[in-house]
Amino acid sequence: MSSVQPIPADTFKLGFIGAGKMAESIAKGVIKSGVLPASRIQTAHKGARRAAFESIGVTVAQHNNQVVENCDVVIFSVKPQVAKDAILQLRPLLSEKKLLVSVAAGIKLKDLQEWAGHDRFIRVMPNTPSAVGEGASGMGFVFTF
Repeated sequence: MSSVQPIPADTFKLGFIGAGKMAESIAKGVIKSGVLPASRIQTAHKGARRAAFESIGVTVAQHNNQVVENCDVVIFSVKPQVAKDAILQLRPLLSEKKLLVSVAAGIKLKDLQEWAGHDRFIRVMPNTPSAVGEGASGMGFVFTF
């Protein structure tokens, strides 16, 4: 891995690829806890889920590529069966400057990293109670020296 610069905690923007219930729960938790204001969170959706994110103040773009371009941390909260296609489609924009996170179950970290073209990708597995702000998450990292 090349020398990756830290993402500034006071200015970073969080994006979601996938605007489902888990993404909404995480976004609400981030906002409610004061980690980030809604104005620094973004997702993309053209359908009914758009209103759920707009109602909490999250910016909703038309296309996923806009989310990746505008955000420093990108959470892939898509269904496992579409994760590979979503990552490969966005791969040209997934530079090592971005921290990539997956909450898709059952996908190996090495596969996520291969699809993205670099290893600045982590897995986080939130559990069902996250939907009501009472959950826990386990994170998976691979360190190479």
